[in-house]
Amino acid sequence: MRRVLAGLLAAALFAVSACTPEPPKTDDLDAAPTGPPCLQAASPGPSASPSAGATSAGKPLPAMAVKCFDGGRYVDAAQLGSLPTILNLWGSYCEPCRTELPAFQRFVTAAGGKVRVVGVVVRDSRDGAQSVIDDKQLTFPMLEDRDQQFSIALSRVVGKPVASSLPATLFIAPGGRIVYTYQGEALDEEKIRALTAGHLGIEVPA
Repeated sequence: MRRVLAGLLAAALFAVSACTPEPPKTDDLDAAPTGPPCLQAASPGPSASPSAGATSAGKPLPAMAVKCFDGGRYVDAAQLGSLPTILNLWGSYCEPCRTELPAFQRFVTAAGGKVRVVGVVVRDSRDGAQSVIDDKQLTFPMLEDRDQQFSIALSRVVGKPVASSLPATLFIAPGGRIVYTYQGEALDEEKIRALTAGHLGIEVPA
């Protein structure tokens, strides 16, 4: 009888442990699919190559896993440096965020792949953020930072509170170095193009 009870207890413990989710391993990040709407691996083309100064300047992105907004997958933040990238931190509760997101969408279309825009949804509900994505018809990749761990890590790197003052826009040169952080009035297309040219060295036509 004791052997039967012991066997049943062991089986129950195995079932519980098998249902417990584990955090992603570093090795698993490289193997996970990274296609839209999260991130798609790409190499910078000749037109996207920055100057040597732009590559060596700035501060490195924090090394950590960040969840895709579409759920279930994580990417290494270092992947954000595989192309010239604009990282836009936003939330549905932030009026300037909602104002500037359509400008980023139009900029993505005009950039034609020379610059990647990645949105980071910060401490927001999934329904709230999804409603903005649908309403503004946003198609660029989105990451999720509900617990603000990625935003706080970025704040430490750049030396200013990007997590608590949205929207925040970071310009990242190939190699994964943050070369400029913008926090201020909602950006329009003209300002995005000017900041991209000034900090990433890439001209995007109007």
